[in-house]
Amino acid sequence: MNMNADERGFTYLDVLVGMMILSVGIMALAAAVTGAVVRSRELEQQLIAKQHAASTLESIFSARDLETLGWDAVGNVGTNIVTGVARGIFLTGQQPIEPDPGADRIVGTADDTGSAVGGFQRQITITDINDPQRPSPPNPIMMREVRVIIFYQAGTIWRQEAVSTVAANY
Repeated sequence: MNMNADERGFTYLDVLVGMMILSVGIMALAAAVTGAVVRSRELEQQLIAKQHAASTLESIFSARDLETLGWDAVGNVGTNIVTGVARGIFLTGQQPIEPDPGADRIVGTADDTGSAVGGFQRQITITDINDPQRPSPPNPIMMREVRVIIFYQAGTIWRQEAVSTVAANY
């Protein structure tokens, strides 16, 4: 069978170059998809950290509003001195996040129970804000800065989400 010069097909070299270009494209696509999946997981962890921070702030305001605890309880353990008695109920330093708030129904306190949430830790810092128009004493502290930092692990890197606000006794 004789072939005309116009009827020639691809050579092996043409096929090899085409497969090489296609392989590079497929590898780039796979790398992009892998990167998107990793970033999606990081964003999921960040969202969970923000939810833990918001939940902790709500819990602190709940402690303030509960008649059984009240304003004196809004503080770190051993730092708010009211009439010579340490009354703050929120733990200091980085603590594991436990899912059950315990008997007091307030998260971030010593009675929290349950298995710690893996890859997450919480730090609550509550400091008094002195009001120059209401010097203390004789007037009590009426405002406190509340800062909640959630430390979380995204892949092998530890990151943090922080939320802060001012709580008032009125």
